[in-house]
Amino acid sequence: MLPKLAALYAPVLAAQIVALWPAMPTPSTLAAQVEQETCVSLTSKGCWNPKTELKTSREYGFGLGQLTVTPKFNNFEAAKGWDKSLRGWKWEDRFDPKMQLAALVAYDRNLFRSISFAATPEDRLQFTFSAYNGGLGGVINDRHVCMATKGCDPGKWFGNVELTSLKARTAVKGYGQSFYQINRGYVRSIWFDRRQRYLFMDTK
Repeated sequence: MLPKLAALYAPVLAAQIVALWPAMPTPSTLAAQVEQETCVSLTSKGCWNPKTELKTSREYGFGLGQLTVTPKFNNFEAAKGWDKSLRGWKWEDRFDPKMQLAALVAYDRNLFRSISFAATPEDRLQFTFSAYNGGLGGVINDRHVCMATKGCDPGKWFGNVELTSLKARTAVKGYGQSFYQINRGYVRSIWFDRRQRYLFMDTK
């Protein structure tokens, strides 16, 4: 079953993929990422809702890609540099679903292009989703840990870099999980669970 609003906004996502990342190998994974970012459950009010917001003492996140603003960084402002189509995006228009999905596609595309070390296109996407959630620097650091770990292949995600990390493994107050668990669960949920609902987007 597709979430109710996915029927409305998945075509918008597909159009942004065609416009900004036509070589994207598996569009279903980006739809799964939107679900991961917004759906506490498939029937929750925020699921696939461009007006969904997350407000905590640590951060503010909004929209289909949950762009995050904290005292340390502002991904809304950063997004204006991810693609020329985002340069004129204004804060008062932050709930525009077309712009939100353009930001998600452009950021994933740019991360994907930066991850040239992956063994396969699938691994490259898995590294990309980890970087979207926890930062490209975190992926690079975790890969270095893998390089220093016997039997770990730094070009592969699942069962390799996935298992090696400098991320904290102590549960964070208010989250119920450690940052390591959150990041690894993010990739697994997209790849093995949520993606299955959107496989129709992979047919061209």
